[in-house]
Amino acid sequence: MDSTHESEPIEELKVGFFPELFLQRRIWILDILRRENISQILEVGCGEGQLLATLCRPAPWLPAPPPEILTPMSSPTSSPNPDEPPPPSPSYNDDDMPNLHIREVHGLDISSEDLKFAVENITPPVDMPEVGSPGVRSYVTGLQRWEELLAKVWKGGLEVINEEFVGMECIVSTEVIEHLPENILSAFTPMLLGVYHPKYFLVTTPSYTFNARFTAPDAPPSARRGYPDPTGRTDRIFRHDDHKFEWTREEFKAWCQTTAEEWGYAMEETSIGRAVDPDPYGRDEELEGASSAVFFRRLDTMDNGAREAKARAIISQLGIPQEPHTVLAVYQHGVNPAAMKPRPLEEIAATVKAKMEEYREVFMRVESLWYETEIAVQCGGWIEVMVRAIEQSPDLNLKRESDGLTQRTSNWSVELVGGVAFDPWDPSNRVDYIPPDWTPGEGPYEAWADDSDMEEGSTGADGDVSTYTSDADADTDTDDDDETNVGWGKRPRWKTLMKESEGDILAGNGWDRSKEWGDDSGWGHPGSSAGWD
Repeated sequence: MDSTHESEPIEELKVGFFPELFLQRRIWILDILRRENISQILEVGCGEGQLLATLCRPAPWLPAPPPEILTPMSSPTSSPNPDEPPPPSPSYNDDDMPNLHIREVHGLDISSEDLKFAVENITPPVDMPEVGSPGVRSYVTGLQRWEELLAKVWKGGLEVINEEFVGMECIVSTEVIEHLPENILSAFTPMLLGVYHPKYFLVTTPSYTFNARFTAPDAPPSARRGYPDPTGRTDRIFRHDDHKFEWTREEFKAWCQTTAEEWGYAMEETSIGRAVDPDPYGRDEELEGASSAVFFRRLDTMDNGAREAKARAIISQLGIPQEPHTVLAVYQHGVNPAAMKPRPLEEIAATVKAKMEEYREVFMRVESLWYETEIAVQCGGWIEVMVRAIEQSPDLNLKRESDGLTQRTSNWSVELVGGVAFDPWDPSNRVDYIPPDWTPGEGPYEAWADDSDMEEGSTGADGDVSTYTSDADADTDTDDDDETNVGWGKRPRWKTLMKESEGDILAGNGWDRSKEWGDDSGWGHPGSSAGWD
C-alpha cells in the first residue's frame, strides 16, 4: 500500500441533524410545556434568550370561553337538566396541538454579553402597520396579544438563592449542567429541586455515548477532533472547550434516578437528536441521541417545606458566596383592549362575509380569517366566538368535513353562500390589473413581481431550502455546543411578506405542521410555540 496514503489523517464522520439539534431540544421542551399546560417558567442558563423569545410570543387566541360568554350548542334531541352544570364550552383545538398560554417567564444567566440579547428578546414588540391593500394578507402582521405576560431577565449564578423563584411552576435547564464547575454543580439539584421545588423540571445535556458516532469503530483516538477533559479525570474528548464533563447514557440515567429519589420526583428520561443519515456501521440504536434529556415531575411523597429546609441547609454548608441576583429588565406585555369583550355574533358574521367578498374568495380557511385583525378584535380573542358566528349565519357555511370525514379544526373552512358577486366592468377583476398608485419595486405587490432570484433547491418544512449548507449559514444558539449542526440554507424571495416568522418556524412560532413531515393536513397556524411532536 502507498505509504503516503497510509499517513493521511483519518477524517471524522460527517453527522447532520434535521431539524438542527438545538431546535430538536427546543421542540422537546415546548411539547412538554404544551402537554402540561404550563404558564410560569424559569430558564436557568438562558444565554441570549432564544427560548425566552419563543415563550414571549402571544398565543393566537384565548382558551375556550366560559359558558356565560358562549353557551355550548346542544343537540336537537337533548333535554338539558337544570340540576346539572352546563357542559364545558367547546375548544377549537381539542383535536390539535394546544397553544401555550404563558403568563410569566424568567431568564437567568451569568454572562452580561449574552444577557444583552436576552433583554432584547423579551422586549415587547412595536406594533406593526397593517397590510391594507385589498387581496393581500399576512399571517404575522397584526398578531394580537390577548393575555398579559410578565417577563424578567436576571444576572447571577444558579448557586445563589433567589426568593422570587421559590415555588416556580416549571424550571428549564438546557445544555447547562455540563458547564458547571464542581462546587457549583454541588448546588444544582439542591437549589433547583429543593429550594425552588418546581412542579416540573426539564434538563438536557450532551451524551458522550453519541460521540462515538463521529468516528469509525476501529478509528484511533487521534481521529476524534474536540477538547480533552479539562479536569484530567478521564481521557474523553468533549464537544466544547468549556465542558467540565460529558455523561454517557448510563451515567446520565444513574444521575436521574438518584436525583429523583433524593428530592421526591418522578422522571421521564429520553434522548434527543438522531442523525439525519443512518450510521454506516449500524450503531444508531446503540448510541441513541446526541443529547440526553429528563423530565422531572414533583411527587407528593415529600412535603415541600421539608424539601426546602433540607436544601437550604445543604446550600448553607457549601459556603458559596451569595451575591444577590440583579434584575436587568422587567416587561409587562399588555393586551388588546378588546380582549374578552366580543361583539354580537351577527356583527362578526357580517365582517367575515365582507372580508371574503373583499378578497373574492368563495372558500377560506377558518384560521386564515382569524388572522384578519378586525375579525379577531370583534371576537375578543376567542376563535370559538367566530366559529359560532359563522355557524349561525345564513350567508356562511362552516365546512367541518371532507369526503364525509370530520377534519381537524386547523383544516376547517368557510364557504360564502351564493359565491362572490362578479362585476366584469370593474378593472380590478382583470388579471393584468395594476393599481394606479403602485410604484414598481415597492409595496406588497413586489413579492409577486419577480421571482427570478429564487434560490435553487427544494423547499423544506418552512419554505426554506432544505439542502444542507455550511455551519456559517446555520441558525445559531448560544446554548448549542455541537459542532455537527447543519444549516437551513437560504430563504427564497417569497418569504418577504412573512419575514417576521423567520427563525421562529421550528422554534415553535411558525407553521404548526407541514407535508414534509408526513402530515397531509396542510399548513397550521403561526401560533404560540407551535413546533412538532
